[in-house]
Amino acid sequence: MIETTMGQGGVTPTCVRRPWRKNRVSVATADKRVLLMPGTGYNCDRPLLYYAAMALIEDGWYVDRLDVNADLSLTAASRIFAMLSDAVDQWLDDVRADAADGIQPHTLIIGKSLSTFIYPHVAQLGLPMALLTPVFSPADFDPAHSVIPVPGDDDWHPSNAPEPLMCAGTADPLYNSERAHRLGGLIHEYPGANHSIEVPGDWRTSIRYLDDVTGNVVAYAQQIVH
Repeated sequence: MIETTMGQGGVTPTCVRRPWRKNRVSVATADKRVLLMPGTGYNCDRPLLYYAAMALIEDGWYVDRLDVNADLSLTAASRIFAMLSDAVDQWLDDVRADAADGIQPHTLIIGKSLSTFIYPHVAQLGLPMALLTPVFSPADFDPAHSVIPVPGDDDWHPSNAPEPLMCAGTADPLYNSERAHRLGGLIHEYPGANHSIEVPGDWRTSIRYLDDVTGNVVAYAQQIVH
């Protein structure tokens, strides 16, 4: 278990990393490693991340999860994003240290909402990332009005990272299709779905969307390996 604290004074964001409890391969022999990163109020036990983890485990991946205590309305966005970026760096160091001789694991980051903000850092590291409900439109509760930078923004920096996977609902107030398409083409949009990729009052459609997101994550992970 790895715990990280970032910043002094006010509300201090924290995160804890630990292995997924249902991993089927050992950390030393794993040749595919994935880090699940949650959103605000949407932890790794919620459907989008839980089923992505379970599907990847069935496909031979070793899964680590990050539990985060951070609130954009109470803590400076820069402190939270720095903490999450540091967590990725520490995870990569541990992946290399954990691997048995001769194994160089494939790596993948899956982020939900809050965690998608660190896509620029992940991309600069050259890593693939799945962005579930990426934030392309600022939240009312975020004083910094943070959004993921895309080509055409002043703070955009190109990288050689694989194109990200993006999954989002069309009724999500934090999603902006135009900005998503400026970032890449691996986009799956779900009509009428909210920030959890669910359609309130329509559980059948919500489950169908969950199945599709999970399948797209698995397909993206398979592309990384092959």
